Amino acid sequence: MVEFAFTVGLLMLLVVGTAQVAIFLNYRSSLDLATSEGAFQASLVGHQPGDGKLEAETLWSRLEPGAAPADVSASIQGDLVVVTATAYAPAILPLPFPPFNRLPIQSRSVHTIERFQPGSS
Repeated sequence: MVEFAFTVGLLMLLVVGTAQVAIFLNYRSSLDLATSEGAFQASLVGHQPGDGKLEAETLWSRLEPGAAPADVSASIQGDLVVVTATAYAPAILPLPFPPFNRLPIQSRSVHTIERFQPGSS
């Protein structure tokens, strides 16, 4: 009976740990996609960094509807648009003290600004 209790306890720890990693990776993938699309949107001719920020925030809210809004920023650095975002994944077994009540996720995407050049050489 003691061996069974240890085995079940370790098995449950493994299952919960695997589920937590899966949730974290899903949230990270969604945030990466949102920042990537935001950087692309901001790099288009006639668009500004604010367009990319709005796109990233909108896509994040569609991909993870139950999640808290992500903190998104977009800027232009030379010929590049940089979109960064920070969000949090929920913890399956939250503990009453940080960082175990939520897991921070960060993403950064860079895209080259498109320059329209009429005609060809």
